[in-house]
Amino acid sequence: MVANPEDFIQYNKRLVQDIFRKKEDFHRAQARLPIEEKVKILVELQKISLTIHPKRDETDRRMVWDIS
Repeated sequence: MVANPEDFIQYNKRLVQDIFRKKEDFHRAQARLPIEEKVKILVELQKISLTIHPKRDETDRRMVWDIS
C-alpha cells in the first residue's frame, strides 16, 4: 500500500491509463477481426441476451440469427 497521498494519486493515474490503453488495444483487435468472426460474436451475444431477458410475448421480435 502507498503511504504518501501524492504517490497514491500517481499510482491511480498510471493504473487508469493502463486500463484505458488495454481497452483501446482490445477494441483495435476486435476491429481487425474478419466479418465472419464478428457475426459469430454477435450471435453469441444474442443468445446471452435472450437468456438474461426472455421474450415477453409473441410481439417481442428479438431473436438469435441462424447462421448455420
